[in-house]
Amino acid sequence: MTLFSVEGKTVVVTGGSRGIGRMIAAGFVAAGADVYISARKTAEVEKTAAELGCRAVPADLSTPDGIDRLVSAVAGPLHVLVNNAGATWGAPLEEFPEHAFDKLWNINVKGVFYLTQKFLPQLRQAAGANDPARVINVGSVDGIRVPALESYAYSSTKSAVHMLTRHLAQRLAKEHITVNAIAPPGPSTRR
Repeated sequence: MTLFSVEGKTVVVTGGSRGIGRMIAAGFVAAGADVYISARKTAEVEKTAAELGCRAVPADLSTPDGIDRLVSAVAGPLHVLVNNAGATWGAPLEEFPEHAFDKLWNINVKGVFYLTQKFLPQLRQAAGANDPARVINVGSVDGIRVPALESYAYSSTKSAVHMLTRHLAQRLAKEHITVNAIAPPGPSTRR
């Protein structure tokens, strides 16, 4: 455990009540971090937090109010921000609704950007040359290659997450804040 210990570190995992977010949060809890998880559904995020032994912050991160709610709940330096919250939408090309793009853009891209922006003071507090603060954005394989399903807004927004990650990484590296993305399988490849 010493090798992978993150004892004394504060970690925020968005979309932490289920799926990949829950797994990431569980790993950080097991390695000794003080973990906050966030999700829209209050009952679900509170139940998961109780099961994992971490803190729940119900918040809709597609809105400025939800972002402010999460940021204000976390005191002191923030060592790791995992931007995992996201949504998907599938529909035939001819029927794909405009509101689907708006919904996915707000959570998958704007939520990642503005949450990172609002947490910058706390990330800067935690950042050091020998131990940088970290931002981990959860993109998708569907943002790198053309997916099989008709998930136009999902693949477009996840592609934007990958570019946003590169852009933020280039800007924040000099402040000892690393920004990386992971690209798990998207809805078109999950079994």
